[in-house]
Amino acid sequence: MSKLNFVRRCHECGVPLQCEDESMPGFIEAHYLESSEHAALFCRDCYKKQRFNFAPQDPVVSPGFLEMLHDAQASDALIVYVIDLFSFESSFSKEVNSIIEGLPMVVIANKRDLLPKTYSDAKLREYVAHRFRCARLSVKADDVHLVSLTSSVDVSEIAQACNEKRAGHDVYVVGGVGAGKSQLISAFLREYTNPSFNSAIQTANYGSTDIRVLQIPLPGSSYAYETPGIPLSNSIAACLTVEQARALTPQEALKAVAGSLSQGEALYISGLAKIELLKGAKTPISSYFPHGIKFKKGKQVGKKDPFFEIIRRNGFAFISEKATEIGDFDVYDVEVSESDAFRDIGIEGLGWICFYAQQQTFRVYVPHNVAIYTTRAKITPKEKKQ
Repeated sequence: MSKLNFVRRCHECGVPLQCEDESMPGFIEAHYLESSEHAALFCRDCYKKQRFNFAPQDPVVSPGFLEMLHDAQASDALIVYVIDLFSFESSFSKEVNSIIEGLPMVVIANKRDLLPKTYSDAKLREYVAHRFRCARLSVKADDVHLVSLTSSVDVSEIAQACNEKRAGHDVYVVGGVGAGKSQLISAFLREYTNPSFNSAIQTANYGSTDIRVLQIPLPGSSYAYETPGIPLSNSIAACLTVEQARALTPQEALKAVAGSLSQGEALYISGLAKIELLKGAKTPISSYFPHGIKFKKGKQVGKKDPFFEIIRRNGFAFISEKATEIGDFDVYDVEVSESDAFRDIGIEGLGWICFYAQQQTFRVYVPHNVAIYTTRAKITPKEKKQ
């Protein structure tokens, strides 16, 4: 007896769908194929072309780095986490956080000088602690130290806080590339006295891994390890040339640029990103981006989007050679449930906008694999220094 089965095909390319071999055309995960009997389906390749993004990209870390952190967890080490206050909200790695969760932690929030001096240090510390807690890392506001690191800055209070909190255990200094770990260690070593006659400061591979660390002897037969920077592969800098990335690195305090968005309008952030108010009432916005960034406000006309037309004409100060057509961008919809609070929408390595939440929906375009985030406001327009 014969049985005739209907063959599902990709809605885009027409290839028969299959869930057995990822290397062959038409692959789709089995649960999509089984649970969507009447829906139009895309094979995985076409889905990526159509939708591009599944979730904001995490930083990529090596197996050796994770192995090192497992040692830290096993020895109940202190984690000194160095962040760049300008852009750290999307720099956490879920793999890293799952390993160091529960360990004692001190957070060095670097580049305080990039944020306006008029804003509250207390609220900034609580904001940073809140972001760490959202990443399932146990951090209180008192664990956060706001600094502007140089090799000559005085870090004696930080060193004392770390020494008390480590309770005789090892210390692992971690953070993203460019966050300021080297400046922190250099400043620490200016006042450092080696407590050991048998161990010297040295750079070597960590254990059996290929991870190079700076190993510093501490009292109690323990060590501090300066680890390599976590690559910010999900940052806008990964899409730019070295010269462009350097030009977009803030060198002075950011100033809010006031503006507004009405439904259907979009903020073009140079040629690197676009934030559109898809649904909701007109809202004022404050934009915090490096001084080299130029803004344009536009509105889609019919099926044509002037943002991509301007990119193709090189009409922006900064564009990425990797992102010149709509197919080169990931697209996210940010649905805001609050109706009485200030919130941010940010782009890793580029900056953020602050707006008043009124249950809007925003659409954000960023180059492939660049992470975005939404959170309560880092800086609110009415905030004063405390």
